[in-house]
Parts: sequence; structure tokens; C-alpha cells
Amino acid sequence: MIYSESNAISVNYTLSIAQPNSHYAQINLEIKDFKSTQLNLKMPVWTPGSYMIREFEKNIDRVSCLSDKGTLILKKSDKNTWTYDVPSGSKSIIISYPIYCFEQSVRTSYIDEDHAFLLLTSCLMLVDGHNQTGQISFNFPSQWTRLSTTLKPLGNNTFEYNSYDELVDSPIEIGTHEEIQFEVAGVPHRAALVGRNNCDKVKFKADLEKICNTMYSIIGEHPCKEYLFIIHHVEEGGGGLEHANSCVVQIPRFNYSNPDRYKAFLGLCAHEYFHLWNVKRIRPFALGPFDYSKENHTNLLWVAEGITSYYDELALYRAGYTSEPDFLKSLASNFSATLNRNGGKIQSMHEASFDSWIKEYRTTEHSTNNNISYYLKGQTLAALLDIELLSATKGKNGLDHLMRYLYKTYYIKQGRGFTDDEFYQAIDEVAGKKLGFRTWAEGINDEQTLDAIVTTLKKAACSLSDKNKGAIDYLGINTEIKNERLFVRNVEINSPAWNKGLQVGDELLAINNVRIKGSLDEMFKNLQGPYSILISRAGLIRTIELELEKNPKYNLLLSLDNADDPIMKAWLKKN
Repeated sequence: MIYSESNAISVNYTLSIAQPNSHYAQINLEIKDFKSTQLNLKMPVWTPGSYMIREFEKNIDRVSCLSDKGTLILKKSDKNTWTYDVPSGSKSIIISYPIYCFEQSVRTSYIDEDHAFLLLTSCLMLVDGHNQTGQISFNFPSQWTRLSTTLKPLGNNTFEYNSYDELVDSPIEIGTHEEIQFEVAGVPHRAALVGRNNCDKVKFKADLEKICNTMYSIIGEHPCKEYLFIIHHVEEGGGGLEHANSCVVQIPRFNYSNPDRYKAFLGLCAHEYFHLWNVKRIRPFALGPFDYSKENHTNLLWVAEGITSYYDELALYRAGYTSEPDFLKSLASNFSATLNRNGGKIQSMHEASFDSWIKEYRTTEHSTNNNISYYLKGQTLAALLDIELLSATKGKNGLDHLMRYLYKTYYIKQGRGFTDDEFYQAIDEVAGKKLGFRTWAEGINDEQTLDAIVTTLKKAACSLSDKNKGAIDYLGINTEIKNERLFVRNVEINSPAWNKGLQVGDELLAINNVRIKGSLDEMFKNLQGPYSILISRAGLIRTIELELEKNPKYNLLLSLDNADDPIMKAWLKKN
């Protein structure tokens, strides 16, 4: 939010947790020397980094407002705005409300008897129309001995903030957790390990430090005075959320002993850590300062998330956690998934980014048919952009150089984000010629997408082959098991299953009078077509007749054709 200095006010918050088992926090705001005659308090409806309206105001029970001239009468003006008339000459206003915090995710606040995680966009109202500075104090049970945050401490669990944006971009963890510490580029780093886990702290500290150094080397400048990982160990789940000087990530508590899951977690940490540059500082124009009351639209979430997703895979390779063949296998899998997503035939990267608020975070059984993930295809475009830049500059400038250019040009020199036009102009500036990359982001998946991938990979002496080519094994459904029964989870548009009337929720009972057990694919292989599938739909038995068709899906394999090619070497360099 940007307001004039004349609208600057001091707002001091107190957040108290008296009974953790109730999952409630009590919030008090104190405003002094308020000059206006009307006070508008707003509750954010979303949190930056997670592009969906979450309606945090639903967790507030009741709001009271008191000035030194008496109780103020509420006139609520919309779903997340509390309006009060302020008597002339009021010197102090105190607002109080309880808020319920019991949703365990990286995007919401959670309080129980063991700890409190406070994502402050989901807790703290703001004074609309004013630039806030002030303090926040925390009161909590004495058995909780540690509070972790990157806000500036003033002592006695009180912290200073210079703007509402800074305040709510600083998550809080309170409890009995451990911290491990290390440095990157001279910047102190901490990792708060919350909840029971089987983490080998010595190994994890070394690995996390190595990952952070790998991501730091992409830009070569560190903007933070300190950095904090808040790591929640949960029974099941995952995910992460970035902040300017910290991030919050989840991992199932015993995943550290599984090599593949542990490596994937390091990739998640790399992803959220790189966001401290890409998104929090290198950012589309719309992503800050924020309007917390509505959607903040941009066409470039594929840049924010797709490029970051490419780098978290590349970081594991550069740091030595993934081999070259494994990196290429992962990239080929991403290419396949991009091409195979039916929604990509009707939605571009710009459209997917803009519509994130209604599609990316609100998936349905039909989502794969009508939208494309900007994480998924964005990663494909990032890989192609990296190679195109290296090819245009004879191996001199790649995606790393583009990110440095954006960081210095817009964040360091101008202190702002970039427009769509400025982003694509930056690509041409780094390439030294017009690449026309915008058409790739504004286009949809068709044969030209595969041609673009093949053509670009040739510039790095790489080629693709398709392991699915010619296979007659395509039905077009995904299934799930519930209570030991097999159900259709989604149906691909224009597939044999779609055309013959299979639908989501159908229970699959038998094929050609043989009860379904084990792998569905194996049953199709062992039984001669055409196929008669017995299903239960809403409790009624019926039969669907169909045949498998030629598989239109890609299962790509990426191969290196010349290990000495200079573009390929520049692309797949190690740290």
C-alpha cells in the first residue's frame, strides 16, 4: 500500500493467546492522534503468494471500538470493512476482537496447545487509507519459550514495524521449537524446526546451507539482513509460502529418512528461498504494493512461479543432489505433462496467470480439461527461455543473466515491479536481439508447442523421443480407491471414456465379466477388447461398451546428442 506522509499514523497491536486449546487469539489495536472523523478497519481477504480469496474475516467473532470519548457505534459497510464515526478531538482509539485460528497450512494461522503459527494477514486488521507504523506485542503461555520472526525486536516480545506490508509479511512462530543457524553471503540464517521429526540436524543444516548458496549464486546479491525458515513437521501434507525475509514450509515429520522425499523437500526449500528474489523483489508490477481487499491480477504469474519451479529443479542439479540424466528425465517429464494437459489447448500462460484466482487454487474434477497450470507450463517455458538466451548470445547470457538484469533494473534502481512489456523487452535486451518470446506465453498448446520444444532443444544439442508412440492403450480416465473400491476421479475430454459416457464418481466393478482387482492397466492387457465395463453410478448398475485407442499422450525422453556442445555445456554447468 502507498499513502502520503500526511496519512501516516501509529498503530500498536497486541496479540494475546490466553487459552491455546480454544484456538483463539485476542487482538487489540491502539491508534493515537487519529485526525479523521471516520475510521475504516479492513481485514485482508487473501495473503500474498497464494492467489485465492480466503475470506479471513470469517474467523472474527465480534469487533468493539472504544475512544477516549466513549464507545463507537459500528456501521459495517461490506464483508471485510468495519466503519466507525470518530468524535472530534479523540486522542486514542482502541479496537478489540477475538479471532479463531485453527487451519493448519502455510497460508493460514494455527493455534493449539503445542504452538502458535501466526500468518498476520489472516489475523490483523489494517486502518484503511493510512500508512501504518508502530509496534506489535505478543502475550502467550509461559511454557512457550521461543518466538521466531524477522521483525525488529524491541524487547519483552515486542517488535517494531515500518509499514503494514512489512508487518504482515513477517510470519510468527511461538512454541518450544529448536533453531539451527548458518550464514549465506554473510547473512545470518535460521531454521525453526517445529514439531516432532526425525531430522538429522547436522546433515540438514549442511544441505540447506548448500541449497541456499546455490540459489544466492544466481543473482549474486543478498537483499536480506537475516532470513528465517519456519519448518512445520506434520502428519501429512506439504507446500510452502514465501515472504520477503522468510518462508514457511511443511514436511511430513518422518520424511527425512526417505532419500527421494528428502530431496524433494530440499527442492521445496530451494523454491521458497529463491522467491526472496523472484516475486518479493523481481516481480510483476501488480505484486506489490498490495490491495488486500480484492484480487491483484497479473499476466505474469508464470514468471513468478514457473521460472522459480525451473530453478528449484536446476538448483538440485547444480548443487550435486541430482545427476545430469535425472535432471533431463525430470525436464522431459515436465515437457510431457505440459503437452498432455488438455486445458493447455484452450488457455495460455497469460490467461492462466490472470485467472489464478478462480482456477489454479480451486481445482475440480474437470480442471485438467479447461486450464493449464502456470507452474507446469511456466517451468517448460523457463527451460526453453534459458536455452534460447544462451543460443542467442553464444553461451554468454542465459536465464541467470535475465534475472540479474531484472533485479538491478527494476528492484535496485527503480524500486518497483515491471510491466508485461518491460519483461519481454528485458528478454530481448539480454538476448541482444528480438526473440519474440511473448508469443510463446500468449499462445496455447498445439503441434507448434512440441515443434518449439524440439527446435529449441536442438540449439543445445539435445533431442526428444516418445516412448508412447503407437501404443493402443488409451482409455482417458484417472482413478482413486475409496474404502477398497475403485472410482473414476476424472475423465479426459474427447477420450474413449468421455465419448462413451464414463463419468466422475462411477465405481468400476468388472471388465468383460471379470471383477476388477489390482492394476486396471494390467486387466486391459490381459483381456481381449472390445471391453464391456460394469459400473455402479449413484447405486445403479449399468454397462459401458468401449475400445481402447491409440495413445495421444506423450512420454518423452530427452537425450544429449553432443556432450561437447558449447550451448549445452553453458546450460548444464555446475556451480
